Amino acid sequence: MVAISRKKVKIAIVSAGTNPSAVAETDYIKGEIKSYSKSGGESDMESDPHFGGDVDKDKPRSQIEVNFEVTPSLEDADRWESMAYATKTVGSTTVYVSNALPSDKAVFIQTGDATNGYMSYGFNNAKVTTLDMSHNADDNLTKTLNLKLSAETTAGVSNFMGAEVEVDSLPDWSSLTS
Repeated sequence: MVAISRKKVKIAIVSAGTNPSAVAETDYIKGEIKSYSKSGGESDMESDPHFGGDVDKDKPRSQIEVNFEVTPSLEDADRWESMAYATKTVGSTTVYVSNALPSDKAVFIQTGDATNGYMSYGFNNAKVTTLDMSHNADDNLTKTLNLKLSAETTAGVSNFMGAEVEVDSLPDWSSLTS
């Protein structure tokens, strides 16, 4: 068994609806993401007692949440604000504002390598819910980016996929109808 190391992970956060085959090498974020996690998406069933037995009710899947802990680099200092906030131009200055919503995102995570195999994940139509910031005097500035998404669109298309392939071999989102 070979573990997935940090040198074998690639993460891209791009515009919602971006198909996996369109993710460019330049879309992958280098050296700024410290950790990531995924939670939610579970399916729940509720049993309702009736005379003569229980009636099971399927509940919809819970929302999926994807979290990133990042250490921003000065070369692209506004990368994370541009994901979390909408922009407004005031004079010749572009600022990030909280009174409008940013566009939804697609997130792609690829782990592994050609020798040991790949595992890739795609999350579509993710909404940024928070961008927290912390900066201690004895450490780097860190940010935590949280995104949430429904398990599927209103048209029944899955907003999550995972497969043992490279990201660019994942299918188009439109092929994931129910």
